[in-house]
Amino acid sequence: MSLLQTEAVTCPHCGEVSDVDVVYSVYADRRPDLRQAVLDDNLQRETCPHCGEGFRIEPVLTFLDMSRKLWLLLQPAENLTLWPELEQSARTTFDMAYGQRAMPAAQTLGAGLQARVTFGWPALREKVLCTEHDLDDVVLELTKLALIRSQPQLRLSDDVELRLTEVGDEQLVFCWVHATSEGVEDELLVPRQVYDDIAANQKPWAALRGELTAGPFVDVHRLLVPTAD
Repeated sequence: MSLLQTEAVTCPHCGEVSDVDVVYSVYADRRPDLRQAVLDDNLQRETCPHCGEGFRIEPVLTFLDMSRKLWLLLQPAENLTLWPELEQSARTTFDMAYGQRAMPAAQTLGAGLQARVTFGWPALREKVLCTEHDLDDVVLELTKLALIRSQPQLRLSDDVELRLTEVGDEQLVFCWVHATSEGVEDELLVPRQVYDDIAANQKPWAALRGELTAGPFVDVHRLLVPTAD
């Protein structure tokens, strides 16, 4: 079930406190409005009733979409360098809910679910966008790696990310996004054929695919971002 809890939240602009429904879990099959809010990029965007400024609550939630076979643990973008620890936490949580440590009925219910962990709202939207358009998120990450190889000037860091933002019949739209502020720097238009070619011939990518799928953190940052000591 979806879980929303009313909490006192401090506005980062004026410091005043107001009550906000904070989302801790989304069950998309029962709350398609919350799933749509992710796609519309406005889930947990709030307006302070005191100063009128907008802000977004840092995400700490689980997202479940049974019909599209996705279970996901979402953490704030600032926790990215902690991904090995949080990946293990996600694996444990999933195993207890739907995996090997769950009750048989729950295991049956969760059969075929993809377990993922992501960091920041843009990363969540990208995963949900993949399920919306039947894209393989692993192939998508391999596509990003292909772009990085072919365009060495592309900049990735623990804050600047390359995220899929739109899907068309002929092209994919990626944006350079600051993970914490969600500010967009630039747009990159990529022919859909780049993704389709990788999907059709994954043998040259087998080693990288193995690294990307070693755990539920399926993201190029798994290979590129140094982890915290």
